[in-house]
Amino acid sequence: MQSMRQGLSEAACSVWAKSAGSIENRAEVDRWLPLVQHLEDSAGIAALLWEHWVPRSVQNQIAAVWGGDLDVAGTVYAFLAGVHDGGKCAPSFSVMVPVLADAMTAVGLHVNPAIARDPDRSLARHELAGLIALRGWLVDTAEFSARSASSLASVVGAHHGRAPSALRLEWLEGRPDLLGDGPWDLVRRELIEYMFVRTGMAGVADRLRESEIPQVALVNLSALVIMADWIASNEAYFPLYPVGTSPVEDSASRVAAAWAALDFPSRWELNPDDDSASMSFADRFGLPAGALPNAVQAAALNLASEVSGPSMMIIEAAMGLGKTEAALGAAEALARRTGAGGIFVGLPTQATTDGMFPRVLAWADSLDQRSSVYLAHGKAALNPVFERMLDEARYAGIGADGADENRGGEDLVAHAWLSDRRRGPLASLVVGTIDQALFGALRSRHLMLRHLAFAGKVVILDEVHSADDFMAPYLDRMLHWMGAHGASVILLSATLPEARRVAMAQAYSSGRKVAQGLRSGRAARGIDRFAELRGDIGYPAITVVSDAGDPRAVSPSPGDGARRTEVHLEHIADDDAALIETLRAALAEGGCAGVIHNTVGRVQHTAGVLRKAFPDTPVIIAHSRYLAADRIARDSLLLDLFGHPRRATARPARAILVASQVAEQSLDIDLDILISDLAPVDLLFQRVGRLHRHQRGVGQDDRPAPLRVPRLLITGVDWETEPPTPSKTYTSIYAPYLLLRTLLELRGRNSLTVPDDVAPLVQGVYGEQGDVPAEWSEALAVSLGALNADRDDRARRAEAFLLAEARPSGLLGWASDGIGTLREEISGRAGVRDGEETFEVLVLWTDPDGALTVPPWLSALPQPIPLNAVPNRALVRLIRGTALRLPAQLCRPHQIDGHIQELEACYPVPQWHASYDLRHELVLVFDHQGCARLGEYALTYDHINGLEVTDVRTGNSHRRTEL
Repeated sequence: MQSMRQGLSEAACSVWAKSAGSIENRAEVDRWLPLVQHLEDSAGIAALLWEHWVPRSVQNQIAAVWGGDLDVAGTVYAFLAGVHDGGKCAPSFSVMVPVLADAMTAVGLHVNPAIARDPDRSLARHELAGLIALRGWLVDTAEFSARSASSLASVVGAHHGRAPSALRLEWLEGRPDLLGDGPWDLVRRELIEYMFVRTGMAGVADRLRESEIPQVALVNLSALVIMADWIASNEAYFPLYPVGTSPVEDSASRVAAAWAALDFPSRWELNPDDDSASMSFADRFGLPAGALPNAVQAAALNLASEVSGPSMMIIEAAMGLGKTEAALGAAEALARRTGAGGIFVGLPTQATTDGMFPRVLAWADSLDQRSSVYLAHGKAALNPVFERMLDEARYAGIGADGADENRGGEDLVAHAWLSDRRRGPLASLVVGTIDQALFGALRSRHLMLRHLAFAGKVVILDEVHSADDFMAPYLDRMLHWMGAHGASVILLSATLPEARRVAMAQAYSSGRKVAQGLRSGRAARGIDRFAELRGDIGYPAITVVSDAGDPRAVSPSPGDGARRTEVHLEHIADDDAALIETLRAALAEGGCAGVIHNTVGRVQHTAGVLRKAFPDTPVIIAHSRYLAADRIARDSLLLDLFGHPRRATARPARAILVASQVAEQSLDIDLDILISDLAPVDLLFQRVGRLHRHQRGVGQDDRPAPLRVPRLLITGVDWETEPPTPSKTYTSIYAPYLLLRTLLELRGRNSLTVPDDVAPLVQGVYGEQGDVPAEWSEALAVSLGALNADRDDRARRAEAFLLAEARPSGLLGWASDGIGTLREEISGRAGVRDGEETFEVLVLWTDPDGALTVPPWLSALPQPIPLNAVPNRALVRLIRGTALRLPAQLCRPHQIDGHIQELEACYPVPQWHASYDLRHELVLVFDHQGCARLGEYALTYDHINGLEVTDVRTGNSHRRTEL
């Protein structure tokens, strides 16, 4: 091969980076890309990303190492991207394609074919070789300090998504047969020096030789190098060349053409001096002309406008007070002041995320700022608004015409490159489940990409009270890292226990101290920086944590016009007869009643009983054990029947909703009367938020006369004992201690006033236990011991996957032992969400002739699933809509591995392994009557009742189930 770069040897030009086979025979390599070309491509893309896309806040974080010089920081980024694959100049890599290895051998880089059979070859990964080579060259040739060289080289070692360990590097340095010495080492050094000069690194080296780069900056640099590498590795933009030829085109022109074709979104940046910042609150949120922010919203906006740097706000206010608008308004102010490159809004469930998506799009459309958009949850492709945006990106390119009122204007686009699971969160406007943020504290591959996605945004997390003992360690650790990254955070909740409020403030504050290189000396001297957040801070309340002084809390007065609701509090026996009698009396003149149970089993049982007792009254059920498509349809039905008066125009004269906890999670439904299983008091208030949620006539006189006063009736308790005894069917879901504390706080009450009683009752349940009646003391003591033991166990298990706190410097070993296998991912993600290991399957049906189909009600014309071909896009969408998360009783520790293995062994459609959308999915097949078997369990499914599970050994349907 001919030398193709001035100043580079023929050997350096012969090293290959990428190869591809013909369409007819992939094993026969007919195209290649020289390593030097890929390095130039990557460096060029990095320079363009830095200039046009990287958020200002991230740029400033990295540049702070060099006195805030953005040009130096950009040069470092381009150089690291330009040497990231230098380790491919090694026998262990080159041997993989014999025809290209032979060409290298011909010019002096001898490749021993026997290396291909060495069992250790796969361990000698090129990113490790690249780290070793760069570290050595920077010290030996460029005269960098060992600390600075190791810091920079660690980014190269992490560019495949996981920072290596020191032991792995030490092992590879002892294997010159795999790493390559002599001429191999000389060529690696030649390539590094070439990129050192080409990227301008040589001109700034004097400022870098003694640099110690903070760990958070190394994490973001690693993610940025991964981005540049992935873009430069896309053959659609950077084509390969026929084997035997060398590129002759100018690299700058090649990169420019690729960048133009990619049409990557520009930097999301709100100008702090832009007049649009003064747009009225009413205009920003589509409110009636002249509408002003309420007291909570005004306080949030003012506080956000006062801070000068990264900060965290916690907004605690009653349901229906417009916390979402307060958060978005505050996020806009924070983004303007901190240079954030986007917004993330996280919610508890996929259903609430889908509901929030159009609201956030409408807000973003008013900013007059082009935004790349991503809906971040596992069923995003089933969302019709996002699916349409993806189709426009796929077929018409970014900025395509076709905007409508359902998704916003042309300034809101889904970019094809930013539309998959790993890259999507990098979009500037992301709405997703809270898991997307919590996964940032889960050690896993490509974790640095997730950190980059959040480091450059203002992060809004709604309903953080749902982060119970299972999720709290991950939330707190992610808040720590957000503080370290300099990202601003806004947390929303109806109310929080003091301990959680303080813990989250401490987590964020500890991250800020890492960013500032400080230690909390005052804490060591016994000074409580968080004293103002303890005790009674008022309600509603806004907590602010910033670099300007100690954390503080303010309590805006809700004003005389604020809505107060007095809810009559009653209890009924936990039996079918009492429930039927109560509903018959309550609905005598009509009305919409809700029954919320704590388990799916209780929901399904109660629905069956009520359908028999009220044959002429619609009984609608809702829980989590539906196929994804059925769940979406059911959530839409609930909003059509019981939602806001503007939507629910055909509200039934009489109906009963029987639901699990899904009804308490942000769904905008409005019930006339509510019967609820006992739950911890904060969750009871969430459920009360669905009772008389909207004003229906003056004095609620559009409701049936007996139901114009809101009533909450608590069931699921044996009221004849002292203390009352919660049903054992759900004490594995909610800690008995918290249930008893709730009963104690509600003892003797016949009403609840919202919002006045929210904060006092929540603090009463979660705060220090005071004097209790003698007959309660033993039950409380026993249950408290069990709760503490369970918390200790959860904390211990969380540590197995929890990311460590940020260090001042160093990247080696960062998340290097994270999850890898499907089984490990299930365990790790279970800890993030609810502590129980569950997994998802795709559900297929067999028709009477035995052909595989999607469940028949999902398609007007069910078609057989092709067994010998990858399904088309339309069919893939239907198939993905059959996703079903199996309940916890099918995934217990002694069963889960066997069930996964059973499903893998019976995989019915091998061709799906070739489908990007389906290849990693497990499949569960039901017969045409909706029956299936998994291990020792019989399963039935229909779209009315959802999944039901029976243990064939006992014949019992399980009642201990989640949501």
